[in-house]
Amino acid sequence: MSWTTPKRAFIGAAAAEGGTKLNAFDNALLKLGIGNVNLVKLSSVIPAHIEWIDEVHDVPIGMLLPTVYAHIESDEPGMTISAALGIGISENNEGGLIYEYSGYCTKEEAEEMVRKMVEEGFERRGWKLAEFKVASASITVKDKPAAALAVVVMFPY
Repeated sequence: MSWTTPKRAFIGAAAAEGGTKLNAFDNALLKLGIGNVNLVKLSSVIPAHIEWIDEVHDVPIGMLLPTVYAHIESDEPGMTISAALGIGISENNEGGLIYEYSGYCTKEEAEEMVRKMVEEGFERRGWKLAEFKVASASITVKDKPAAALAVVVMFPY
């Protein structure tokens, strides 16, 4: 297998219910169009000059997709769960960082946590933050297990 530097990336988030916590997670993946691929978990560095796309399409079944993701599942009725990714892009799109968070919290709390993480990561590196993006999902568990998922999928093409 040959790994190449990604050229394009997709940002998304979804929440879903299912018969089990794993089915809820799978249903959230399906909502994002990445339920029939194999996610390869990445750490959190964005290559320079990446192009951001609005949707996932034409991905072969079983493809290995490099992905940064945050997820949480619960079957505790009444619990609110959230997942968020904070995406920081440097000046002139020379690279960036992604930070992930999930927990028993509101969507807004998860988004604030990843914003703080991105700001600290940029400060530590001495980079200037030119753009901040966030992807987040939240759901309150009712009578079925639920999942919240936020992703950045990177494509080599």
